[in-house]
Amino acid sequence: MVRNKKIISIGGGGFTHNTDKSLDQFVLNQVNLKKFKIGFLPTASKDNKEKTDLFYKRFKNNFTVLSHFNLCSKIDGFKEWFLNNDLIYVGGGNTFYMLELWKKNNLIKIFEEGYDKGIILSGVSAGAICWFDWMLSDSKGLGFKPLRGLNLISGSCTPHSSDDGRINQFQKDIKNSKLPEGIAIDDGVAVLFIDGKPSEVYSSRKNHDAYYIDKNKKISLKDHIKNL
Repeated sequence: MVRNKKIISIGGGGFTHNTDKSLDQFVLNQVNLKKFKIGFLPTASKDNKEKTDLFYKRFKNNFTVLSHFNLCSKIDGFKEWFLNNDLIYVGGGNTFYMLELWKKNNLIKIFEEGYDKGIILSGVSAGAICWFDWMLSDSKGLGFKPLRGLNLISGSCTPHSSDDGRINQFQKDIKNSKLPEGIAIDDGVAVLFIDGKPSEVYSSRKNHDAYYIDKNKKISLKDHIKNL
């Protein structure tokens, strides 16, 4: 059976913040298996143990097999671990640090292989935007700047777009051609991409949404999906 290629991008919140339980459930609902394996990657937080503990606390039940991989301390065995999961969840933190570590250790092809195989890729904040061609990030410590991603989804993305300063900069950079057209995702909101295209928006918070933005407009991503 050929699986659709799925990515779930979460703008902010979820289990690593002890919030938005229904948001986490939305992620689980995409797996379509009675029992499945979830792998957690806390690279962006430099393998923060508290976030890893929250992962086990949130998802431990009879239907899931849980594991994590601390890439900051070892690389050996990563490919076998990664490809043995049904769902990968990438935690938030410093996007630039995470991507540099992945690239330096030639791990990008492993993500691509898993994605092509049908492993669901998901994550929050840094783990939401890393899949795109481009992203807006402040992880270099120089304010909000464009940053290259893994190129699994075309266009650009920013998380935490409920922050006015962030979404205003995102719109400005798109209008000035510093970023391609893209998607902004509020805290408490998840976007499901199937085969690289947005297909569903789920919000666990009232009046929080995701948006499609190009040089001329900002509209609800739900409305944009209807026209695809």
